[in-house]
Parts: sequence; structure tokens; C-alpha cells
Amino acid sequence: MASRLTDAHVEAQKRLRAAATATVAQAWRNLPAYDRVNVPAFLDTAVPAVLAAQRQSVAITEAYLAAYLRRAPIGVNPDNLIGAGLRGVDPAEVYTRPFVTVWTALGNGIPYEQALSAGLQRATETAAMDVQMSMRATSSAVQQATPEGFYGYQRVADGGACEFCQEIDGAYVKFADAMALHNNCGCGLEPLTQPHSRAAKLPNGVAVSEHGELGAVIHDPAHDFTGPSGLN
Repeated sequence: MASRLTDAHVEAQKRLRAAATATVAQAWRNLPAYDRVNVPAFLDTAVPAVLAAQRQSVAITEAYLAAYLRRAPIGVNPDNLIGAGLRGVDPAEVYTRPFVTVWTALGNGIPYEQALSAGLQRATETAAMDVQMSMRATSSAVQQATPEGFYGYQRVADGGACEFCQEIDGAYVKFADAMALHNNCGCGLEPLTQPHSRAAKLPNGVAVSEHGELGAVIHDPAHDFTGPSGLN
């Protein structure tokens, strides 16, 4: 069972994701159209909102880890833990992709409203993923900077966890950057100050693969994982 401090951090991350996705969704809905000329207006609102949420994620994650481990915060540099420093791709490119989703859908004969809904979904799921990635990256940065007495992490499923995440709730994660995520994942990490009793072997119904931008991602082993398709 996770500590109250960990539960509070998971809840704080949830609020950050909700705030970021709400701003991104409103920016999307406020557009008069979804043509190439409308992209900059969306980026002007969406990108700063997500970057701000990522910076806040870095701050609260470092504070949480310092409190849990009873150590002073190390003062991680957020530049490598947000935006392009994290994904390796300019946020402007990342948040143009929802428009590409719309244009591709329309080109395939998908009805207009359905295409817009698909674009909105991609935009909000991308924002939520970015906030979670900053949490994971900060956990990794703290672990690397202060390895003494650090035995990795255990995964903590959030209240709305999917069946995959429920399967591996409490599982051992040797290094934070190996924590597998998926679209809308809200799980957290709790530091281990002594060896973990559970093996790292995954249950039969869970698979983890490496994604070029997102790092470790979790998925159904029955589905072939080929890269970015279906993930944000």
C-alpha cells in the first residue's frame, strides 16, 4: 500500500494533467477552423500551458521525493525534463500533430465532426502524456543524482488505473525511466529505501516496449508494437 505522501503526489499530478488538458481542449475548441493557418493560434496557447504544467510537475515531484526520502531537494534543472529537452522534438511539431490527425481523417472520408474529435483527443492525450513524462524524468534525475540508499521505485496505480496498470501495481521498477506509460496513464512511483521483495517479471497480460519519443510504454502483448502509432 502506498503512503499518504505518495497518494498526495499522484493526486497532484492528476490535477496538473487535468489543468493542462482543459486549457489545450479549450484552445482547440476556440479555433474558427482547423486549417494550416489556424495552427499558430493553437500553439500560442497550448504549448505554453503544457510547458508550465511540466515545470510544475518537475517541482512537485522533486519536492515529494525530498520529503519522502527526508533529504534536501537537489535542485534539478527542468530544461531537460520538459518540452524538447524531454521528447527530443520541438513542442510546436508535437502539437501540430492533432491537425495532421484531422487532415488525414478528412482525406480518408471521415465525417468532419468525427475528424475534429479525433484531433482533440490526440491533443489532450499528448498534453497528459507530457506531464506524466516530466514526472517520470524527474524521478529518474533525482535517483541518478542521489543513488545512495536508493533501491529503485515501486509502481503505484492511481484510482482509475487500467487493467494493465492494476496488474503491475506495486511492481519493482529499478530505474524510474523504465516506468512504462500509456495514453492517459496516471500511475506514480514511490521510492524504495530497501530491497523490494517482488520480482521485475511482468504478468502474462502485460508487455512493455520502447518508444522513440516516449520511452517505455505499456501495451497488450497481443498487439504488435511498431512505434508512435496510437500513442502521443
